[in-house]
Amino acid sequence: MIRKLVPTLAVGALLTLSACGGAAESSSDGSDGVKMGPGVTDKEIKVGILSDYSGPIAEAATSGSLGMEVMFDEVNANGGVCGRKIVAVKGDTKYDAQQTVQAYRGMSNDVLMLGEVLGSLSINAIKTNIERDDMPSMAISLNTATMVAKDVYVPLPVFEVELANGVTWAAEQAGATADKPLKIASVTGTDEYGKAYASAVEAAAEATPGVEVVAEPTFALTDKDFTAQVSQLKDSGADVVLLGTGPAQTAGFVGTAAQLGYQPTWVAASGAWFSSLAEPLKGLLDKFYVSTGYGTLSDDVPGIAALKAAYEKHAPDATPSNFSVGGWLFGDATVAALQKACDDKDLTREGVTAALQDLDVDYQGITPAVNLGDGDSIVSYSSRMNTVAADGELEPVGDFYASDAAKAWGADNGF
Repeated sequence: MIRKLVPTLAVGALLTLSACGGAAESSSDGSDGVKMGPGVTDKEIKVGILSDYSGPIAEAATSGSLGMEVMFDEVNANGGVCGRKIVAVKGDTKYDAQQTVQAYRGMSNDVLMLGEVLGSLSINAIKTNIERDDMPSMAISLNTATMVAKDVYVPLPVFEVELANGVTWAAEQAGATADKPLKIASVTGTDEYGKAYASAVEAAAEATPGVEVVAEPTFALTDKDFTAQVSQLKDSGADVVLLGTGPAQTAGFVGTAAQLGYQPTWVAASGAWFSSLAEPLKGLLDKFYVSTGYGTLSDDVPGIAALKAAYEKHAPDATPSNFSVGGWLFGDATVAALQKACDDKDLTREGVTAALQDLDVDYQGITPAVNLGDGDSIVSYSSRMNTVAADGELEPVGDFYASDAAKAWGADNGF
């Protein structure tokens, strides 16, 4: 998809936006000849992080954000970018739309870009602000609906890819054929994101011989009781349930299923799992798998070794998680964009946006290298299946792969 161009604003409209906090970007030249925009001095580059530090998903969100901060600390220890230290400017969204808008307004004039905006709810709340301010942004909301927002990039495989690949993996494991069909179900939210996840599961099932979707219960973010949905799953006879949920819903569905005597194979997208769920769900995870677009802390690759060393140096009291790995990768992509903008002598928002176009990011083996393309395209169709270890961390049970079903779904939807 070709990124939509924003028409040039008339002078009067620009003045109106200025009054609302959306003034045109000002710039100056640094002592090294690098053009500098908001948040940039000869010594610093300020990068915004909008995350849930005290709301309903704070535990996982904070762990992910720390992964990005540790990446910045390590880069700074090695000279920074363009001779400048990266400074993380943090805003607490409390995973609430109004609070996200307030947090964004509090930092928008003072940062060069957003290295992290956590969650679909937050992106929806400020996407018009991001477009108005020409704010280059990385969204830790791995879905295609987020990806197409102007100036917003998703530098990892999306949940739709993880779920579609999960369908083909489950079919292969079961040896599904027309004569030996595999009944599957999906569990997704009622919003546009959930509809896209369900669509990916449906498309993968249609493309995979011997797979039939028999139930598609949904949930609202405010739901606490999942008895009705689990009863529907049980009555459908689904052998495999694909989870397009958050960690809280994952715990609710798996726990309720155990209470109702229902024991399917669970295949979750990466956003559905957090390591702290291992204890409350102890004994219920023998048939629980997580499809992830990036690697795990157990991987013997240079990127994971660098992450662990950086944590020991900069956050010795913190224990990294699977969300920390994701945050580290987003930090890696952010640094790559800043370095490219530096090489182009343009550390303005316009310069970072230009640097993001067709940017190559090498994740040092944690996940296959990607090219960010135009920002509106899925950067990779590769994911990997994992089991859950006793401590809640993920352990791979295969290699990264990209199914034809996932690629077909992306092509059919213009990604």
